[in-house]
Amino acid sequence: MDTVPSKNAADRNKDSVTMMQIAHDLSLAFGRGADVARPLRQWRGFSAKHVVIGAESYSFKRVGNSQYLAFHDMIVEDSEVAIDGLAPDRTRDWRRSVAFIPWGHAAHGWAAPARRRNTFTALHFQPGLVSDELERRYAVATPAPLLFLRPPPLQAALGRLESVLLTSHVDTMLAETVCLLAVLEVFGVQADPTGVGLSRRHLRLVDDFVDARLAATIGVSDLAQLCGLSRFHFTRAFKMATGASPYAHVTATRVDRARELLAQTDLRIEAIAGLVGFPTSAQFRRAFRARVGCSALEYRQSRK
Repeated sequence: MDTVPSKNAADRNKDSVTMMQIAHDLSLAFGRGADVARPLRQWRGFSAKHVVIGAESYSFKRVGNSQYLAFHDMIVEDSEVAIDGLAPDRTRDWRRSVAFIPWGHAAHGWAAPARRRNTFTALHFQPGLVSDELERRYAVATPAPLLFLRPPPLQAALGRLESVLLTSHVDTMLAETVCLLAVLEVFGVQADPTGVGLSRRHLRLVDDFVDARLAATIGVSDLAQLCGLSRFHFTRAFKMATGASPYAHVTATRVDRARELLAQTDLRIEAIAGLVGFPTSAQFRRAFRARVGCSALEYRQSRK
């Protein structure tokens, strides 16, 4: 690591900043430095690294010369992450979440981690070097970026990679197999389902996104982008796979979560409406009655 004068506002009253080069296209700047940076491991077509951040604030910048996958075990007190193609994100709970930044997409931001052991595992790969393994059925012309999602297949694959990186002696064949599995999963999640509706992986990805952002505004374009599809193609494919429109599905998910809160908490109905993503209490009441067949108040009273 090299120490240079601090020029980043995220360093907050620090006189110097420690630069960590994670890979050729990703660098981090710390006020005092990360606790541990394990060596960069490299195999044919892949490079990977496990980093322990600790609780020091940092900023980062990625120029987008490779495909990038990351698996986080982090909680932050504050942050902002910006990736080309996505709105800036200020999620605070990064535990077991996945990020995918495609080639050609730049990213930058900063984070103030909570006081705990915060870590992430980063995997970089060049698509041209693994094209034979990916095969045409996984081809995606423009892979969409993913940020702080929790698709179980990717969690499992990247969790296995983390375990491999933490061993003192890494088996090359095992490492390459685990890397290929992670890459196949991210491309499989976004593979084009033309003519057959959405795959189970697509549907899990949509559900993970909706569950994680239930209180936020969710648009069809957000869900379509997750699957690497146009809004028209996504809407048609989603209806084919589930029998419901994306809007109906999101609304039903919100109402179902509201039912849990009504039965399990004493929160005011107006507060619950906001927590599950309805902009007004009136919209919540209409949607609730349409799905459940009674008012939110009647439902709560029937569960007491």
